[in-house]
Amino acid sequence: MSAYIRPGRPVLNGPAHARARSVLCFPHAGGCASFFRSWQPLLPTARVHAVQYPGREDRFGEPAPESLSALARAVTEEILARDERYSLLFGHSMGAYVAFEVDRLLREAGVPTPTLVLSSAASPALRPPVPYEEDADVLAYLERYEPLSAELRQDEELLGLLLEYVKDDLRLVSGYREHTGKRTGARLVSVVGEHDIPEIRSRAGRWRDHAGGEFVQVVKPGGHFYLRSDPPVGLIAAELARTGSPHSRSTSTS
Repeated sequence: MSAYIRPGRPVLNGPAHARARSVLCFPHAGGCASFFRSWQPLLPTARVHAVQYPGREDRFGEPAPESLSALARAVTEEILARDERYSLLFGHSMGAYVAFEVDRLLREAGVPTPTLVLSSAASPALRPPVPYEEDADVLAYLERYEPLSAELRQDEELLGLLLEYVKDDLRLVSGYREHTGKRTGARLVSVVGEHDIPEIRSRAGRWRDHAGGEFVQVVKPGGHFYLRSDPPVGLIAAELARTGSPHSRSTSTS
């Protein structure tokens, strides 16, 4: 099994599956690859893969990366080793920053991705501060984005495990600085929920500062986790229809 990339269950078979365009999804802080498991049957003509961060699910017990850039480098190295060509990278919340960094590294390696969809994330230079040291601060932070269930709050062991994941991830986000002055040649689509917190809703449009080509902003009904009830598979399918073959190349912009 690969370290980072988890494939969805194929809907197509044989040559049709091999020719299908590929999507790589990056989860939010505390999230797992299984968050995107339901997307594969909703995108039957694509191959949906997701990144599994260290310490999650089948990677339980593995140490967290030293930095967000180190995480992105490890994912990029695996993509290049697999000789995979993704037509679209989708990152949600923290995953938007990891996806942006992977896109940059792939372009430097000469294998650019045509489309980058960044969901529920402020432009990196304008992202709100994130706590990652004290449990109480992290809990209050999480509650702003999505209230925790009573069941989770009452399960001290599970809540403690979640907090460790989230604190590790927020530490990576807090230290991410490599975005400065970087632009992508991909078609950049910023997606935000109309009821997301103001610090994200008002700053998601500033991803245009990192767009060397086309920039599109999409506002969806719902909050930070709008995609739980309304996965943006229609948007992804439409973006995939715009691209060429999985091995097509686009212009890189540094």
